[in-house]
Amino acid sequence: MSSIIVELLRHNYLATNKFIMLLQAGSQLSQGKETLGEICQIIPATYHAPILASCANIRSYLEKHASIDELPAPVSEIVQLVFQKIEDELTHTFKKETGIIFPFIQQQISKDKITIQPKVVETMLHTHELLIELLQKMRQLMHHYITHPSWSQSLKSCVNEMFQMETDVLRWIHFEQSSLYPRLTNQRTTTDHA
Repeated sequence: MSSIIVELLRHNYLATNKFIMLLQAGSQLSQGKETLGEICQIIPATYHAPILASCANIRSYLEKHASIDELPAPVSEIVQLVFQKIEDELTHTFKKETGIIFPFIQQQISKDKITIQPKVVETMLHTHELLIELLQKMRQLMHHYITHPSWSQSLKSCVNEMFQMETDVLRWIHFEQSSLYPRLTNQRTTTDHA
């Protein structure tokens, strides 16, 4: 019985942590009154571009520093791998959104309803979850982005960029989960029952 309670508490703690991370990122930049077409234009400009810029800055630092001397060697290697996984997921997801999902939505705007497959939304939500988990791992590896005074200025700048990237990714996820995907799923369920 106690192991079940411990497992429930652990699961609730992890879910609460993800929720808190999203709330802290918060500050939705939209008013919630945008059309689906406008949302498909807002996301790449407002969210994708700054995230990709942060990724480029972080990648530049990591390419110049194959090992981060200020961190233990195993941690330094894991930071490189986790960042690469984050960047790969983001790049792939942004290409999927701008190359497939958003054009598909914009083509269907003139129709009475947008028929997007539920699996597409599920896949994107799963990707959001994966990114949140990877960001949590990076945060743990980087000591919650708290820098040490003896660290080089370039490492401090990279850590700051990592924090900024995390914040921007969480804002993007929050925006999509509060403004885009609920409208697609609500529209589908209300029109399916009509």
